[in-house]
Amino acid sequence: MTLQFLRNKVIEVEPRPDGDLSVSWRLTDDLLKAEIQLIVQPPELEIIEAEARLERYPPLSCRDASNLIKKVEGVSIGSGLRKILAGLLGGTVGCSILMDAVLESSNAVILHFTRPGIEAGETVADPDKKLAALRERLKTNPRLVRSCIAFQDESPIMAGLNL
Repeated sequence: MTLQFLRNKVIEVEPRPDGDLSVSWRLTDDLLKAEIQLIVQPPELEIIEAEARLERYPPLSCRDASNLIKKVEGVSIGSGLRKILAGLLGGTVGCSILMDAVLESSNAVILHFTRPGIEAGETVADPDKKLAALRERLKTNPRLVRSCIAFQDESPIMAGLNL
């Protein structure tokens, strides 16, 4: 007997006229249909509105998803988010589906802001100019400092920046 399972997941980030971001996360598979909508407010990337809907066969822990997702309102996307969400949406009374959805949506928001800079950097052929542009980006976005191995204090990218 052959078993088949199909899963689709879509995450979209759209700027709104008021400057906020509308984030839509949808998952559809043979057992579950889930959706969350977030409104994120720059520059702090604070989640100011959150809605969730789970249909078909949601796990028992996620039956109250529409109320549970409200706990993330007021949380900012940034360092420590995984731990904050584990406290708000995880554990025995939480919903891991919502926690994963918010984390994936947060990654999409970060990519929304970093992708244009990455794409622009890829068009520069001169390694020295590329490094200088990256250092300038670090100066204007200090949240990147120590956020990954490339931006640790010992990194050649960080040499001489004193950030």
